[in-house]
Amino acid sequence: MWTIFLMLISILVVVTAVMVPLQVRYLKVMKEEMKRKRLSQQEYFSKMPIQEEMLHATAQGNIFIIPANFIAWLWLKWKKEI
Repeated sequence: MWTIFLMLISILVVVTAVMVPLQVRYLKVMKEEMKRKRLSQQEYFSKMPIQEEMLHATAQGNIFIIPANFIAWLWLKWKKEI
């Protein structure tokens, strides 16, 4: 039982470590695109094509990626880039 638990925790740590840099880049690009198009966050997401919106929801809502999303968001807040 403990072996399975430790294996799942290890997988979560590895996925988080790999995904944090990717999520930081993703969030920066989204923010730059909103600035370039001069759109608020709400306007940006309302004008997003449905395919892109589904990709975004999947990327941000996956339970294994949520810790990486949160760490990336904290990183960008700390660096004052969001």
